[in-house]
Amino acid sequence: MVPKIIITTHKNADFDGFAGCVAASLIYEDSIIVLEGEPQQNLKEFLNIYDIPYEKENNFIKEYQEEIKNRNFEKVVIVDTADINRIPDFIKSLVEQGTEVDIYDHHPELKEQNITGNNYSKEVGSATTLIVQKLLETKIVLPDTYETLFLIAIHEDTGNYVYSTTTPLDHQISAELLKGGARIEEVEEFVSLEMTKEQKELFDKLYNNVQELTLEEVTIQITYSEIDKFIGGLNVITHKLFETLTPDVLFVVVKMGKSIHIVARSRIEEIDLNKILSLFGGGGHKKAGSAKTKALGIQEVINKIKKELKSSFVPVLKAKHIMSSPVRTILSFETVEIAHELMFQTGHSGLPVISDNKLVGIVTKKDIEKAMKHGLKNAPVKAIMSTNLKVVDVETSLTQVRRIMAEADIGRIPVLKDGILVGIITRTDLLRATNGVFNFSLSPILEEKYKSQNLKEEMEKILPISILNLLKLIGLYGNELGLNVYVVGGFVRDLLLAINSKSNGTKSIPYDIDVVVEGDGLLFGKYVAKQLRAKYVEHPKFHTCSIFYRNGENKIIRIDIATARTEYYEEAGELPKVELSTIKKDLYRRDFSINAMAIKINSGSFGILMDFFNCKKDLEEGKIRILYPLSFIEDPTRILRAIRFEQRFGFEIEPNTLTKLEEAVENGYLEKVTGMRIREELEKILEEPQPMKAIKRMGKLKIILHLFEKTYYSPTLEKDLEKLFDVREYFKANLPNYLNKVRLFHIVLCVLLQYTPEESLKKITERYGLPKDFIKNLIQVKNVFNEISIDLNDKEKTSKLSYFYEKTNGFQNEQLIFLAVKLPEELLAKYYEYLRKIEKLKLSITGKDLLKKGYEGVQIKTKLEEIKKKLLNGEIQPGEEKNLI
Repeated sequence: MVPKIIITTHKNADFDGFAGCVAASLIYEDSIIVLEGEPQQNLKEFLNIYDIPYEKENNFIKEYQEEIKNRNFEKVVIVDTADINRIPDFIKSLVEQGTEVDIYDHHPELKEQNITGNNYSKEVGSATTLIVQKLLETKIVLPDTYETLFLIAIHEDTGNYVYSTTTPLDHQISAELLKGGARIEEVEEFVSLEMTKEQKELFDKLYNNVQELTLEEVTIQITYSEIDKFIGGLNVITHKLFETLTPDVLFVVVKMGKSIHIVARSRIEEIDLNKILSLFGGGGHKKAGSAKTKALGIQEVINKIKKELKSSFVPVLKAKHIMSSPVRTILSFETVEIAHELMFQTGHSGLPVISDNKLVGIVTKKDIEKAMKHGLKNAPVKAIMSTNLKVVDVETSLTQVRRIMAEADIGRIPVLKDGILVGIITRTDLLRATNGVFNFSLSPILEEKYKSQNLKEEMEKILPISILNLLKLIGLYGNELGLNVYVVGGFVRDLLLAINSKSNGTKSIPYDIDVVVEGDGLLFGKYVAKQLRAKYVEHPKFHTCSIFYRNGENKIIRIDIATARTEYYEEAGELPKVELSTIKKDLYRRDFSINAMAIKINSGSFGILMDFFNCKKDLEEGKIRILYPLSFIEDPTRILRAIRFEQRFGFEIEPNTLTKLEEAVENGYLEKVTGMRIREELEKILEEPQPMKAIKRMGKLKIILHLFEKTYYSPTLEKDLEKLFDVREYFKANLPNYLNKVRLFHIVLCVLLQYTPEESLKKITERYGLPKDFIKNLIQVKNVFNEISIDLNDKEKTSKLSYFYEKTNGFQNEQLIFLAVKLPEELLAKYYEYLRKIEKLKLSITGKDLLKKGYEGVQIKTKLEEIKKKLLNGEIQPGEEKNLI
């Protein structure tokens, strides 16, 4: 099919030009991107990893000669330039012959603006900003890869937002891209940074002083220099050298004055830079870091680095560790149409071609689509496959795999064992492996590992027999329907904790069971409910259902059944959209590693622990860890859950997760979540045995300030909160009726918000659905407390129980408890005595008795209160009330 619209940019496209074209292609239907010349180096590296389609000018001209000649195109879209001499010649010809033109440029002040047409140009930092702004208005769901591409483009053309051409719109669009899922950590990999004159001079010296050594196919470069004064930005210089020299590992050693500065960068997993730099009192992380020392000379530093490199080098990953397996293949004699349908169904962009059980070629999605376009749907795939194969062995190192894929500019590489195809490595596999993100497919080696982790014996020892038998029964039903069935989440976590503590687990294992099915969870749920004769409730939007089963002990067991799924978030803080998936992807979407394990319960494989992400190790070491960098941004309520689990189990949020948590808090992601979802999480924290520990942690991490506007956590506030939980325990033991219909959440907020400005209180009340009289009641208690503080030295007044009656008559129970928190210790015993007495106080006379005696209206109320006070103070005894009227 001939495209109606051509999209292009200036020759030798940079990130802004190319990203703008990609964004435009999502807006303009029936369009194609055509580029002239080689993309700039950093963009080329990006495209080596991500398969984003475009046509090179020469290929396009060959394929559409007649269409170009006859001007069979409705429109030309030009991005990041309005100079007719900078676009491909054949497009220039189309423009000059009158083809309609849309222009998106961000340099409207330049003299070279010589193309006429529909001009959507604007003075902003990046052309991508303009087009993405328009794209976001369409509400099209963007792939993470595209959002990352757009973010990189904006960063590069704004100089990381420091160029004078940067505008608020550039910041705004970048923020929207981050919300959508753009990966900020990839910006540094591809964005070039400018250097000052002094930095360039130092760069040249370092470039000329490079020493190189090789460790098991890993290229390591060490360079050095010496200058008289300090020059800032050594990390920028190192980044430039790293881009220019392209080693696997680079160490830069520079003596500036009396100090030696060391900066290092790495692309690989085999060397831990943090460990090496710690020898010089520095650090960082595995792939980047720095150090400074005065104790050693330049050569001593270099010698020490070399020695440590050789002693600590440990090859980590090989092809067999990161490959996807088993491999989806196609036979050489099968048709192009079959391959097209297979790619459509699976989402694969390439398929290995097999003949006589041997790998003979690879066919790509682009090859298939072109063949279909040219009417070759019935041709065998061997007619269009590529036979110029690059393959690796299962033992090939990750570094070598990466090098082969980059040098050959290929998107996938088959993995062989003894000449037989056993796996395939895609750019996605490679990127996940090199960036510490988990590969979803399960290799045979890992499959064996998981099969060896069978917990059947432990489950039979620890689980109550009713739960154990129910799990086995559910697994049996899975076998009957041909479905893989797993118990997941908190059930598995608590079971493993019980195993580690060698307890019988009866108390720690919940009577609620979460089950995940690889297949139709709703169909399975109906089947299970029918077999168990249990109540069935369906939630089709999320592919989940709930079963309520009464066991032999007459206990109700809730079984939540879900279809294995992945979730994606269109906006930060919103509830997720759901797509069907596998158990591995289902576990990967979960909040923390300790909750991301499953146990298979099918008959024949009952008890196999599925631990894809080293979760069991985190559980054993007491770590709370997220599974991917955007976890807190996609669902900020996980911030509160991290605190809850950390404090419940006495665990520790691991450093990287804590950093991501703090960044999400600081960047206001908690504010994006609805108040009701936040409230649900806070109420769960308050249900914990020791909620104060979590509250303290939230205060320290400034979470409370972001949950409650202008509410500053202080030692005074902390002291009141601690007292609240002591007071609550007293009420439970001695005054339990006062806790009836009292919500702990409301009392905690009374204490927490006592110093918050009234204007902010109004917003908080609306956000969290607090009672309409919450602010009035809070202020009323504060005013009463102030009055009591003034009367504190008047012992005669405050020693009477009637004093508290006068102050608190009409108070709700929550107010009475809040006042107990605020009262000084010397009044607390008397206040509790008052509450006990007023609770049981009943007058032997009524208003009718007073009416008979001639009392009227307000006089009746006044007299009854006077009598109550005398009873409270012991001035009269119960039954003597009539003597006073």
